[in-house]
Amino acid sequence: MGRGAEDRLSGAGSRAPAGDRFWATLPFLIFCFLLVATWRRWFLPFEDSGREMNTALRLARGETLYREVGYLYGPLAPLFDGGLLRIFGRDLDVLVAWRVVLGLLGVEALRRLARRLVPGDSAAASAVTSFAVAACAFGIGGSWPFPYSVAALAGTVGTWWAVELALASETPVCSLAAAAVAGVAAGCKLEFIPAALAGTFLVLALRRPRREALGAGFLMAGAAGLAYGVPVLRFGPGLMQRQGFLLASSISGGWQQFEESVVFGGMSWTDFAHGGFLGAFLPSGFAIAIAVLLARSRVARHGLFVPLFFAAGAFTFCSPENAWIHALLPLALCVGALSLARAALAWWSAKTVAARPDAVAAGISLAMLPALLRQPFFLRNPVYGAFSAPLALVVALAWLVRRPARPRLLTALALGLTVAQAADRVREIGMAEMTLTKLPGASVFLIPAESRFVLEAANAIREVVPEGGTVGIFPEPGFLLFVTGRRNPFVDETFLPGLQDSEAEERMIRVLDERPPAALLVTNRPYPEFGGSYFGHGTLDRFFHEVSRRYVLARRIEGGPLVSPFRHGMHATKGLLLVPRAGGPSP
Repeated sequence: MGRGAEDRLSGAGSRAPAGDRFWATLPFLIFCFLLVATWRRWFLPFEDSGREMNTALRLARGETLYREVGYLYGPLAPLFDGGLLRIFGRDLDVLVAWRVVLGLLGVEALRRLARRLVPGDSAAASAVTSFAVAACAFGIGGSWPFPYSVAALAGTVGTWWAVELALASETPVCSLAAAAVAGVAAGCKLEFIPAALAGTFLVLALRRPRREALGAGFLMAGAAGLAYGVPVLRFGPGLMQRQGFLLASSISGGWQQFEESVVFGGMSWTDFAHGGFLGAFLPSGFAIAIAVLLARSRVARHGLFVPLFFAAGAFTFCSPENAWIHALLPLALCVGALSLARAALAWWSAKTVAARPDAVAAGISLAMLPALLRQPFFLRNPVYGAFSAPLALVVALAWLVRRPARPRLLTALALGLTVAQAADRVREIGMAEMTLTKLPGASVFLIPAESRFVLEAANAIREVVPEGGTVGIFPEPGFLLFVTGRRNPFVDETFLPGLQDSEAEERMIRVLDERPPAALLVTNRPYPEFGGSYFGHGTLDRFFHEVSRRYVLARRIEGGPLVSPFRHGMHATKGLLLVPRAGGPSP
């Protein structure tokens, strides 16, 4: 691809007019507006938020990742978090600030990639980027300011930037920079290895000299290899399978049902076949087809159709669970697969370097597909959709915008969709009934019952457990440990059905004998995603049998009846505080 073509794709070569500067700013305005509108409302204390808080705090205090602190993902993101807390102290806002920086970098990466997919049309690129940000960047449990996993956020943003830097590379130094970013992204989570490494290498192989591309490939593979290889060599594959990033290869229990639920948008594949297809794909696909056909027709040449298309997009605010836009994800899957197939055919038939396939569509498609394959159908799950869907939405809408002769109609539709998604985030999160809960190192908005429970539980722990003491909290200990400053006596930061095997359970029992915690707290956090009711039913039975011999009930903590404004109900509002039995274990 020549320099002139690159300039056209990137918009480089001239000073941007005022209109282009406005469009370039719009995605950031959407992000900042939703950041303020949903401020401190993204946390789920007894889901993943706590793990992301306390893992960093334990590392800041000197504990060793994987050996002393179990963690499911790559080492780079939590080590960086731990360094921040070591410098700035135990303050949740420090972690939030870093994630907001990552989020802004992600917005810019998406905007640049959209400009390449819709060359010469800054308004369309801005509209599709703004929609992706409004639809995916903010949600309970899946928001970029505090996602279910900072490794997922860092890996996603790093992958986007690696591909963008590879597309912009004109020198070996730039190619090596893209490779370094790709290696770091791959080192955040195992699933980013195919996306970051393969996508970046494909772009460099298509655009840059062979020796330069191979050198960059060795650099990115080496960086990712160090991130994963050093812990395995240091601690051994057995430990990494028990409490590290290799754990996914050995877990059991209801995880198959959980993964099926993720792929099919919170329902089984049979429910999806009977209900999801008719309830989501048919109306969504029908609406998209009508919009494209109208935009291509002569009737739509009248200027009145621009506000009509905008209104049609904004009207999706009234559709339940984004019912009118679900088909964009499988559309992106088809567009990406087709782009890669065309690239393969073009490469096979290319006689010269100039005849190689377009690196833009091929590279972006390869970076998008691995994440999208995990959740290819619905925007119902904000936890994973926050990262699997944004680039897919950009790809799908960019492809649609290029179909008609009058792309501004679909640009107006995308802007309307943006307004609808932003309004839905404000209604669903910003206007939900939540209580500001002020705790040491963390002030957050929680649903009222959970807020009362968290405050009472934190006070009870501080009364019973001395400063620097240990308290075991089940099943998600991180949030309460972070705000009380107490320590976790166990390796794991999460106790899910099937996550701890019999050997892990034996190690937990040994802790009761050798270093007994000053107290235990068991909460009523439900597990609908695993088909179960509440924690403790069929989970860690042998461990809790030993607990019953060594500990007695000291206090019941209740926050009141649960009234959740959110569709999921994974909150804890009751708990049992246990203290050691006087005189030692019962016979």
